[in-house]
Amino acid sequence: MKIKPIFVGIAVVGVLLLVLSLSTVGKIFGANPRDVLAGVKTQPLAVKFLPQRSPLFLSFLVNPEKLGLFTQLAAKPSDRGDVRQELANLKQQLHQNWLLDYERDIQPWLDQEITLAVTDIDLDRQPANGLQTGYLLAFAAKDADLAKTSIDAFWQRLAVNGSDLGFEQYQGISILNTNLNTSFAEGKPAIAGTTLDKFVLFANDTQVLHQAIDALQKPDLALTNLANYRDRLAQFNSGKNAGKIALAYVNLAELGEELPKESLLMSLSFDKSGIRAKTALNLITDDKLKTPVDSQITELKTPHKNSGNIANKIPSASSVIIGNNLGEALQDLQNTLIPEWKQALIKAIAPMTLDSSNLAWAQRDYAIALLPKANHDLDWLLVAKVEDANATKESLSNLDQLVRNKLTVGEISLKAQPVTIWTNLSASNNSGVSGNVVAAHTQTKDYVYLSNSLAVLESSLKLKNSESIAASKSFKTISAKLPSDRLTYGYIDKNIDLSWARTSLLNLKEASEIMQNISNSPLAQTLKHIEVSGFAITSNDKSMQNSELFLILK
Repeated sequence: MKIKPIFVGIAVVGVLLLVLSLSTVGKIFGANPRDVLAGVKTQPLAVKFLPQRSPLFLSFLVNPEKLGLFTQLAAKPSDRGDVRQELANLKQQLHQNWLLDYERDIQPWLDQEITLAVTDIDLDRQPANGLQTGYLLAFAAKDADLAKTSIDAFWQRLAVNGSDLGFEQYQGISILNTNLNTSFAEGKPAIAGTTLDKFVLFANDTQVLHQAIDALQKPDLALTNLANYRDRLAQFNSGKNAGKIALAYVNLAELGEELPKESLLMSLSFDKSGIRAKTALNLITDDKLKTPVDSQITELKTPHKNSGNIANKIPSASSVIIGNNLGEALQDLQNTLIPEWKQALIKAIAPMTLDSSNLAWAQRDYAIALLPKANHDLDWLLVAKVEDANATKESLSNLDQLVRNKLTVGEISLKAQPVTIWTNLSASNNSGVSGNVVAAHTQTKDYVYLSNSLAVLESSLKLKNSESIAASKSFKTISAKLPSDRLTYGYIDKNIDLSWARTSLLNLKEASEIMQNISNSPLAQTLKHIEVSGFAITSNDKSMQNSELFLILK
C-alpha cells in the first residue's frame, strides 16, 4: 500500500496554530477568557467550498488575536517569550508559503474562521506525472470592503515586486494568480486568489478555486452535503461540552489506496485543565455505498458498562485500557484493521490468537496495563473479572492446551497461590536446558491475572488499594474529565515510553511515511507538552464509533 505524501506542508497554518494552543493552554489557572474556554457551536462555513472527496480540512473558529491573548495570559511570565516566538513563527510560515503579511494583509478584516484544506490528492488525476496536491486557505471577512482593499493592495505589491500575475474569469468570478513558471524560477510559491461569499480564498492552483466555485454554486457537490459529515457534525453541536474552537475532518479513503473506507470528524475545545477532543469515526460499509441517501445511524451496541473497580487491581504509574468483553473488543478491532496491521496485532499477542473463544474467561470487566521498566522496556498485565469460576478455569485450561503447541506449560506456587507459567525452553551448549518465562497466569476468587512478568504478577496479587492506579491523582482527574457513559477508556501515564510503538509502526511500510512526516513536523514537539492523557469510547457499532480524548499539559 502506498500512503500519498500530502502530509508535507499541511502545517502551513493549521498545525502551527494547534501547536500554539497546545503548548500553553495547559498552564491556564489564573486567566479565564470565557469566550475562548466556552468555545462556539457554529460550524466552519468554508466547508461549503470543499468538494465531497476532499481528503482533509482543519478549521479554527476563534480569531487568532483572541487565541494569542488567551495564550499570553495563560502562560507564566517566564514562558511568554516562547509564546511570542511561536506567534512569530506562525506569521513567518504564512508569509513563506502564501506570501501573506498577517498584520498588513489579513488582521484588519479577519473574522472568526480560518480553514486550511487539502481538496484533492492529484488535481490532474495523472499519477504518472507526480502527485499535484490541491490546497485551499480560507479567511472569513468581517468587513468585506476592507478585505477587498487589503487584498487588492497585496496583489499590487506582488506585481510591483516582479511577480507575473495572471487573471481569469470562471463562472463569472474573477481569479488572480501568480504565474507558475515565474514563481518556480524565483523560488516563490505559486498562489491563486479570489473572494467568495464573505471569504477570501487562496489556493496553490487555480483549479482548486474552480472546485470551490463549483461547490458553492452547486451545493450537492460540497462536503457540507455529505451525509456522514453532516450527521456527525450535528452530534458535536449538541449536549454537554458542545463548544469548540476548532474542527478537523479526515477522509481516510483518499489518503491511501488500501486504507479503510472511513472518515474521521474531530472537534477541539479548551478546558481549565487541558484540551478535549471529541471524535466520530465513520465506516462506510458496502451497504451504505449502495444506498448513499440513507443517513440513518445503525443501532448502537450497548454492552455491559465497566464498573471501574478493576482499576484497584492495577499498579500506579501504569498506562491502562479498561473495558468489557476483551474477546469482542479484539474481534471488532481486527475487523477494521488493514492486513499488515492485523498481522502486527497477531504477533503482539502470540502465542494466543484473535479467536474470541480463547478469551472466554475475559467476557466481563478487563484491564490491560503497561508498566515501565529499565532499558525502555515494558511489562504488561491483563486483569479480568471472574463471573463463573468453573467456566473461567476451563477456559484457561483450554488456553494452556493451545499454548502447549509452542511453549512448555508448568505450575509453580507464589506464596500458596498456584500459578501457571508458559516457558520457552532451549538446549544450552553443555547439554543442559535453559528457558525464560513468556507469560504466567493465575485465578483468584474474583479475578484472573495474566502477565509477562512473574514479579508484576506477584506484586499485583498483594496490591493494596492505596497503591493502585485508582488512587492516583492524575488518573482520578482524567477519569473525571472523560464521559461517564464510556464503554471503554484508557489512561496514558507521563512515564510511559512508547518508542517501541513508533519503531513497530516504522517497520510497517504503509505507516512509515506518516510517522516520518509527523516526526519532522512541529506536531512532534507538541507531544512533549503532554503530561498525561486519557480517552474514552462512548458508542460503537459496525458503522460508527464516538470517542473523546482529554490531554493534561505541562
